[in-house]
Amino acid sequence: MFLLEVHDYSVFSLVYLVFAQGWSIALSGVCDTWARLRTAGMTAGSWANYTGALAAISGTSAVVTLLVGLLMFHSVVEASAMAVGVGASLYRQAARYYQAGVRGPHAVLLSDGIAVVGFLGALVVLHVADQAMLTALLLAWALSGLASAAFYLPGAFRDGGPTAWYRRNRTTVRSLLGESLLMDAGAVATPMLVAPTLGLHNFGIYRSVSSLSVPIQLLIDPIRPNLSQLPLRRAVSTQAVATAVTLSASVGAAAHAALTYLVPIALPFSPVLTELRHFALPCGVFVTFQVMTYILNILARIHVSHRRLIIGRATHTVFAILLPVVGALLAGLPGAVWCFVATSASTVVIWLLLLILSARRGVRPAHSGPSLP
Repeated sequence: MFLLEVHDYSVFSLVYLVFAQGWSIALSGVCDTWARLRTAGMTAGSWANYTGALAAISGTSAVVTLLVGLLMFHSVVEASAMAVGVGASLYRQAARYYQAGVRGPHAVLLSDGIAVVGFLGALVVLHVADQAMLTALLLAWALSGLASAAFYLPGAFRDGGPTAWYRRNRTTVRSLLGESLLMDAGAVATPMLVAPTLGLHNFGIYRSVSSLSVPIQLLIDPIRPNLSQLPLRRAVSTQAVATAVTLSASVGAAAHAALTYLVPIALPFSPVLTELRHFALPCGVFVTFQVMTYILNILARIHVSHRRLIIGRATHTVFAILLPVVGALLAGLPGAVWCFVATSASTVVIWLLLLILSARRGVRPAHSGPSLP
């Protein structure tokens, strides 16, 4: 987003939807299934079971990325690099989820450090070697992804695969995956529907609004396993909600100020951010709601009953698909952006209401799987 031209960023963001889809499936089918059962005092399986299922998702996502990348990039090198980056990064992120939950955040710091330092170092070296920025970025992602994922290979893949994992945890997997696929209908399918209306240039700007929330996700993801273990009544207490609202509003205000004042001074070299300055207000509002969305969604997937989880996600998906598409048709890029912000606001309302209802009625989610020893 900082470095690519608007056209290159638009193409990259379209292919990146494969990564987003793969991460969503990995979270539902493996990560959150494991966490939900663990919260209930049960076990979804061993580390070897967990990584066996994860490897299938990561490998499939890499193959799909390669096929889509060959169509979009028209470059075997760029398509192959992104496929490796997607597969390796999916495996690393989901594997670190397990290790952080079991052993604590300190256990994953070395892998995280390699991912960051390796990416930045490779990007600089490749760019100095006169690689195009898009090519350098994709190759750096692939190299750092492989290096950081290697930390999670010991003891992996030794006991079963996705079929055995699903048979063991099918009730929870079906529930979370059903909710996830409804979410993906809005998060992944909607951009595909909006892109033809907006055109490639405006689509890149539209997608960059969503990318503004990535730093927030990067801050929350490392503690996601720990948030998932938070008691529900404590999470929806007045003090906790007030703290989350204050934090969210502060981050949103900072995003608005950065686009309005910082970008012209410190980041004028970024074509995408320069265009995004014209949407500083909706971007600030979006970031505010998105901080709340990340937190509430993690809690809902652990504590809300299967039935309510599906109803809540289905309701949100209607807004997530209709609003941006209608906004793009009626008012072009500004309409699509503001309607996209509205879908984020609807997510906050839906998840907060369901969490409060679950806490007041003492509803415990249904689980499957044997008890922990």
